[in-house]
Amino acid sequence: MIEKIKPLLEIQKLDIQISEIENSYKKLPEKISDINQIINIEEKKIENLNQKVSELELASKGYEKDVIEIEEKVKLIEEKLFSISSTKEFEALQKETGDLKRKKIEIEDSLIKVMEEIETNKEDSKKTQENFESEILPMKGQIEELELELNESRTEVESLSNQRLDLAKNADKDFLKIYERLCSSNKPPIISETNSEICGHCNMKIPPQTYIKVLQSKEIVLAPCCKKILVAKIT
Repeated sequence: MIEKIKPLLEIQKLDIQISEIENSYKKLPEKISDINQIINIEEKKIENLNQKVSELELASKGYEKDVIEIEEKVKLIEEKLFSISSTKEFEALQKETGDLKRKKIEIEDSLIKVMEEIETNKEDSKKTQENFESEILPMKGQIEELELELNESRTEVESLSNQRLDLAKNADKDFLKIYERLCSSNKPPIISETNSEICGHCNMKIPPQTYIKVLQSKEIVLAPCCKKILVAKIT
């Protein structure tokens, strides 16, 4: 039976290696995703600030245009005042001029507020951009390193899996089925070498009758405690 077990020990070594590699990189995709999310949030923040500045600048141009139009209207009305003889029409034009000037003041107040907002948003955009370049942009390098590590790990797992397939072709089919069935409900190692009457995996004492069966090597024996396949220490 020992000769049938030996190929499984080699398969087990590969399974342990594969498990260790998979455990080492299983959090990498999540880590890459988290870093990407941080970068995307900061990029969106800069984009929103720049868009806000553009919108405010467009609004300021609209206010400036409105001010110019009012000034032109007021100028035309004031020029017309000198040629009007009717008191009623004169008073109506004066009132219209007053309304336009008050409206101009309101627009100019709005323009000042918009200009202040533009400066504030430009300053925020500049600081955010500087922070992005100094702290966030280097994270893209981290992503490249993590992706490289992830790809290398996957390539290594693929290579080990291919080696496992080759070993499995030459392993005893019945023993392999038992091994793989145990693997489905238990993590490697599945086969444990005994040290005297002690299980090499969980260090629990093996009942004498069970240990005798292990030494006889006539059948597959499972440890009562951890359900691993017990084999006598192989030299």
